[in-house]
Amino acid sequence: MSQADSLAIQGTQTARVVDDSLPFGVVPAESEPLSAMRLAQFTRWLILLGVVARLTRYLLRFPLWDDECFLAANLLDQGYLELLNPLQHHQVCPVLFLWVQATIVRLLGFSEYALRLFPLVCSIAGLFLFWHLAARLLRGVALLFAVGIFAVGYPLIRYACEAKPYGCDTFVSLVLLALVVQWYQSRKQAWLWGLIVSVPLALGLSYPAVFVGGGISLAVGFVLWTDGDRRGWLAWICYNLVLLASFGGVYWMSVGPQSAAELVWMRDYWKDIFPPLSSVVGMVKWFAAVHTGELLQYPVGGARGASTLTTICCVAAVVVLWRRRQRWLIVLCLAPLLPNLVAAGLWRYPYGGSVRFTLYMAPGLCLLAGLGAAALLVRHNKQGVTQGRPAVLIVVGLLAIVAIGSMVRDFAKPYRTPQVLQQRDFARWFWFTKEYDGEVACWETELPEGADSPTNDCTAAAIYLCNRRIYSSGHGPGHSVDWSRVSAERPLRVVRYGASTMENDDEAFGQWLFKIQSRYDLVDRQRHTVPVQRNGRELVFYHYVDLYEFVPKGSQPEGVWSGWPSKVQEKPNALSHASSSDERPAKSPAVGAFRTVAFPRVR
Repeated sequence: MSQADSLAIQGTQTARVVDDSLPFGVVPAESEPLSAMRLAQFTRWLILLGVVARLTRYLLRFPLWDDECFLAANLLDQGYLELLNPLQHHQVCPVLFLWVQATIVRLLGFSEYALRLFPLVCSIAGLFLFWHLAARLLRGVALLFAVGIFAVGYPLIRYACEAKPYGCDTFVSLVLLALVVQWYQSRKQAWLWGLIVSVPLALGLSYPAVFVGGGISLAVGFVLWTDGDRRGWLAWICYNLVLLASFGGVYWMSVGPQSAAELVWMRDYWKDIFPPLSSVVGMVKWFAAVHTGELLQYPVGGARGASTLTTICCVAAVVVLWRRRQRWLIVLCLAPLLPNLVAAGLWRYPYGGSVRFTLYMAPGLCLLAGLGAAALLVRHNKQGVTQGRPAVLIVVGLLAIVAIGSMVRDFAKPYRTPQVLQQRDFARWFWFTKEYDGEVACWETELPEGADSPTNDCTAAAIYLCNRRIYSSGHGPGHSVDWSRVSAERPLRVVRYGASTMENDDEAFGQWLFKIQSRYDLVDRQRHTVPVQRNGRELVFYHYVDLYEFVPKGSQPEGVWSGWPSKVQEKPNALSHASSSDERPAKSPAVGAFRTVAFPRVR
């Protein structure tokens, strides 16, 4: 055999060996099933679909749903320092995220768009940051799949437009991971010191960032140990000290007070999510259910094994990385789950359950899922020919369908539940109608006698309070009643919220109602009821808004109907009719007649 033939055979054998350096793929670069230009085009198209899907959901202006309102209601009237105190409505939230939200609300006003702006910015910026991160680790089909899964993943689209810190969790995780990868590839200590500087800010924006920080500590320590690099140990020690100090500071400043007030409630709420440590069999079943459930819901999936395919792809990726001796990347992607598991064992933070609790894991899991899918679909045969081109095109098409389907679903159903849509429709109709030709005052916030009303602390009232601020033109911060404008043509309308699940302070309200009738005539009382149903049929409870209408005494012309049924006028009492008695009412204002008023649907 000639020397030329030997070199040719050697070159062919070399081409069949996959390069282990970063970025790497599942086959040699020259053997990818699609050209580099086509791979780049598909990647950009999937990213564009991801951006459009996020913007579509944001611009559709979904009504705020319960979980968002529970947090947003804390931003209505509290200052920056007050947000360090335990939050209302069973909420625990990073203080820097709260301060960012409070600043946006003060600058742009309290609205669905303003409350969701920061999570949207984090999500879109995170998408491009993930593209950058993935391109430093993967190439070829593996890069295309990983970026595509992250771009169109339904959890990442949904929580991009929710007024909660979940989308911020993903972005913070990406920033920390990107700094580590930059250090690994350049081995410049400046990147580690940059990571150290970033840690306090990360923990202030995202509580799960402490899990990411712990995972990064394990990954960096693993690299330093296996490489025998002594120069990085000082930075690693400093990093861990700063991580612990930052966690301690954040815990002392906000986590501790918030969790102390809500820990018992949260443990009861999450009791079915925490690992069953008392049973070995239960632990095995729980572990299998969690790791084939919502934890790995990328790009789609769910509970009861619906994410099994993503789990298989991640396992395949771990096998590939282990064989390629890229074991530090396995640690980097999966190690954050270890401190999370410890926290779950202590009943401090859920592990699995809803995907929103583990969005900090999205970058690592999408990297593994993309690499694993590529490894399963793209193969070399014995002749060195790459197989899998049709499968790659099918996967790209399916990913595009996920993004398009998400947008179609959002257009067809632009709300989280029918109940929150009905409550927003009611707020749009009610506040415009009642403020158009009257002076409206809220018992809970604008009348001093109602300052201690249980409404402000009632969880059921959070949606009412937020929608009132958004859709009432006159109920912003500092608003007060202009008593001089009250007349027969512009009556005073006092609004009082209630729910079937809460008890109002009827005695205080009755005393105020008795007192105000010395100056004003009560001419009408209405009750507007908004039911909350399960599955569109079963009544769970109901909200109601009581409206009391007053005019100055003697200003109502004779013969004008007051709106009261004759049976109430026949049996007047201090709560339903003006009284000249000096005796204060003893009965609840809820006793008596209301005119129940329906409202039209507004879209």
